[in-house]
Amino acid sequence: MLLAERLGVEPEGIDGWEVATKLSSTGFTLGDRELKSYARRIAAAAVLRRAWQLVGPIRRATRPVVDVMDEPFRGELEVEATLENMAGKRFPDREDWIVERREDREQQVVVMMDASLSMAGENLAIAAVAAAVLTLKLRSEDVSVVAFESKAHALSHLEERDDPEEVVERLLAEPARGYTNIEDALRVGGRELRRGRNPRKAGLLITDGVYTAGGDPTPFADAFPRLFVLLTEDYKMDPTLCARLARVGRGEVFHVKHHAELPAKMLDIANRVLR
Repeated sequence: MLLAERLGVEPEGIDGWEVATKLSSTGFTLGDRELKSYARRIAAAAVLRRAWQLVGPIRRATRPVVDVMDEPFRGELEVEATLENMAGKRFPDREDWIVERREDREQQVVVMMDASLSMAGENLAIAAVAAAVLTLKLRSEDVSVVAFESKAHALSHLEERDDPEEVVERLLAEPARGYTNIEDALRVGGRELRRGRNPRKAGLLITDGVYTAGGDPTPFADAFPRLFVLLTEDYKMDPTLCARLARVGRGEVFHVKHHAELPAKMLDIANRVLR
């Protein structure tokens, strides 16, 4: 009832996506702690629904593995390799049976998301959808989300399991504020990446390339085995800096013309990063 009153709608008219956009809007406040928690739960559910609606059913990235059959019916028989192993034998040995199966392709990613004042409102809600896509695509312990404005801080950590709902709620709890400190984003992101034990690691920076706090972020890009930059295009973007960061970080630059494209582009990047 109180939340509906703050939104100016009837109780049955509460829309989770509207709540998500309001939470990071300037001037919108919910003083009561329980009311804030309730609002974030509603908003997170709407964000996750939108992630599914925009990109469809998400399957985890897998890779083919050819090996000796260790369990019946696990994998598809590699006929040619199996027959080659059996050639000249009266009875096949156990290790002659070769199958191909698919297993999860493990990858750890730190995604660094702009949460400065320019992201207030729907832009941050859409960024939350993009984060949800990544947490659904990978195991939660393989994703770290770093929000940055004047300073950067981690909302989730590698090697720690969090439900996607929890990660989204933490992001939506961050009021869009401050300046844009890409240097600190890469510093904190690099620190988070070092927590991971998987040698296959990468960073994903979402930015327009314009920093209004901190110094030149370029030296920090080298700390990443691979750094991919998702450039959100606008009138004040700096594609030159984004290209330089990706080059130093041995990655690529991806472009989106509007924040609404972020979730689908995030899935595309995840598929390319995980190839």
